[in-house]
Amino acid sequence: MSKFKLFSRILVAGAAFAAFAGANPAAAQSGAVAPELARTLQKVADAADDAWNRRDVAAMTSRFASDATATIGGTQQLTGKDQLGAFYTNSFKGLPHGMTHRTVVRRIEKLGDMYATDSAVFLEMPDGANGKRVVREFFTFALIRPAGDDWEFVAVRAVPLGPAQLAAK
Repeated sequence: MSKFKLFSRILVAGAAFAAFAGANPAAAQSGAVAPELARTLQKVADAADDAWNRRDVAAMTSRFASDATATIGGTQQLTGKDQLGAFYTNSFKGLPHGMTHRTVVRRIEKLGDMYATDSAVFLEMPDGANGKRVVREFFTFALIRPAGDDWEFVAVRAVPLGPAQLAAK
């Protein structure tokens, strides 16, 4: 089975589970993986968030496999580190000052030598009261695998949920 067909089947199953898990937060915690693995994969997501928040293109692209694919918002279809790097370079230029990226891994499933993760991703802006407000939320599905002493993203699909709220400048 091709990587695309496998990913398509996983995406449909993941979307169905995400709808169920969203209605039942307790179901979002995967009992099929060890707690240490869940902490590790959240740390991988946190490292990607940190690179995004620093607007560090090199650090962002280093998180991806050389042949990784990404679909951002259903319109940006990217393949490989060069396209990902160009996307992040252009994207970071237009971001408002203070905008941050936060990922919460909600579900993990082992798939051969990879893991599928369903995550909630929040783009946030300072709210003026030492807190943050969400200005955009995404459902993100990713395939991730061990790579030496670290992990790499093989495929990422980020789907926006609802309309964007204008960020205060």
